[in-house]
Amino acid sequence: MSGWLRVVLSLCWLGCLGGQPVETVIPRPARVIVISLDGARPDALQQADMPHLRRLAAAGAADWAAQTVFPPATLPAHTSMLTGLAVADHGVDWNGTNPGCPPVEPPTFLTLAERAGWRTAFVSGKEKFCHLVQTPGMDYTFALAGDRSITDRALALLDDGYEVIFLHFPNPDYFGHLHGWMSDIYLAELGQSDAQIGRVLAKLEDLGLAAQTLIIITADHGGHDFEHGTRRPEDMTIPWIIAGPGVLPGAALAGVQVTDTAATILWALGLPSPPKLAGRPVCAAFGLAADGLGCQPSAGVDDAVGRAR
Repeated sequence: MSGWLRVVLSLCWLGCLGGQPVETVIPRPARVIVISLDGARPDALQQADMPHLRRLAAAGAADWAAQTVFPPATLPAHTSMLTGLAVADHGVDWNGTNPGCPPVEPPTFLTLAERAGWRTAFVSGKEKFCHLVQTPGMDYTFALAGDRSITDRALALLDDGYEVIFLHFPNPDYFGHLHGWMSDIYLAELGQSDAQIGRVLAKLEDLGLAAQTLIIITADHGGHDFEHGTRRPEDMTIPWIIAGPGVLPGAALAGVQVTDTAATILWALGLPSPPKLAGRPVCAAFGLAADGLGCQPSAGVDDAVGRAR
């Protein structure tokens, strides 16, 4: 899929300009990749040796103090990330695998993209993500060997032409529970996760797809000591990084929510938002202002995040 995302509005409120509408055109991505670093604290990402992530953030925009939902746990937070809904609206306030693994009811951005004709894929490192597999048409892989196995599958999906891909990297959470958040081993393993991010970015370059791909890197929760799940800032604060077509390098972002991930992707792909959406497109990342569930040109975004309220 390709084309152009056109944001059109009358600028009479800026002085009419002769009453003529002014059109802002930003490129619509040909593909989207979301990488969720399970349990990755943003302060840890900034301390760890992560050159690939840092280069991506420098080429795009980042909020190093984005917020997740409560409870800050893998399945509730990822369900909010993928649906754009609050926990109260998607109903997943549990964090395990139920018998038979019935899919959650509200559609994820992957399901909505598939319905619109995009080729979609989900690669997870935890069995519980089977609850987010809603259609047989989406390629789903439960990779058993951590971040490297997730990336191995991702590279094959890119070779096969998949367009909307969600990658779940489990290692940060695993080493946080095993050795403690912010421990030397936890920080070192984030560097290994970064190496896998680098493999994805290199594949995009090799295939000539980098300039057409919108990438978001975020997390479901942080952690403290050997756990997470509380309202402590260390548990609730997550990174949110975006780069790719239309993104304004160095754009100032603040107040981003985990639910904004789905909303931003749906807006970028030109897909309608489902009811009760808590998330909003992060318009400021594109140098635009919030406009309901969309974005509009702005003479100066009036709040740092540019989320539609």
